[in-house]
Amino acid sequence: MKKLFNNYIDSFTGLSKEIWWLSLITFINRSGAMVIPFLSLYLTADLDFNLKQVGWIMVCYGIGSTLGSYLGGFLTDLMGYYKTMVTSLVLGGLGFISLQFLEDFYALCIGVFLVMTIVDIFRPASFVAVVAFSIPENKTRGITLVRLAINLGFML
Repeated sequence: MKKLFNNYIDSFTGLSKEIWWLSLITFINRSGAMVIPFLSLYLTADLDFNLKQVGWIMVCYGIGSTLGSYLGGFLTDLMGYYKTMVTSLVLGGLGFISLQFLEDFYALCIGVFLVMTIVDIFRPASFVAVVAFSIPENKTRGITLVRLAINLGFML
């Protein structure tokens, strides 16, 4: 098992330290986003929302996420990847904290939409950062490491 683990880690040797830092930050960011799948349980069990209301809140999640990815590309072109990522991380964290105070259906729809829009602004900027910190031979492995961090973070 240790040999398998070492072979896996060795496949990422040669990546810049910035790629490793970006992967760690992405891992932490996506670990926070894993609360969304449990949101439907919270909404039904604690706030007594019906399934139709929960469905609409999850629709707001999806639309916000899609819009955030689009805006992330636009803002990355406008401000650069670093400012876009930092803005998304700070405002997204504050947004997740503020979601706990929302109990009204419409407030939650708007809140989830806004938070997911802000949180997913991070994604396009992070992939631009991977390209910026990679040499041409390492771009694919750098993107693979960041994708791995996304999946592992969400899995937690």
